[in-house]
Amino acid sequence: MLLKQKKFGVFLAPDGSTGIRLIGSVCFDAVVIDMFMPGMDGLATVRQLIKIDPTVPFIAISGYAFTDRRQGAPDFLGMAIKLGATAALQKPFDIRDLLEAINRALELCQRLLTEIKYRAGGLASVRKAS
Repeated sequence: MLLKQKKFGVFLAPDGSTGIRLIGSVCFDAVVIDMFMPGMDGLATVRQLIKIDPTVPFIAISGYAFTDRRQGAPDFLGMAIKLGATAALQKPFDIRDLLEAINRALELCQRLLTEIKYRAGGLASVRKAS
């Protein structure tokens, strides 16, 4: 709700499979992915996202902390960073941290599109939904 109040266009998906279908049909400037979802988990969703559009920035979120390898538990947020996440936030997080992560992701998207425009000699733009 806060993102909509801040004039972001927001699409919600209840699980990774639905999210991948959305990503395949709508052009996104950034994606926020929970690492634990029903059906397709966050890491599988990230891998599919990268196959569909390797340039879209994504932010990983999880209620699980970054894990110490000595504990034997997987470090899902760390894995998301290794796969290319622009940020990884542990829940509960401050909404300002999410907004900052989204703004950084959008800046990255804009830089990538500017580079594509420069290389292609064409026009590319990204804008915040109004």
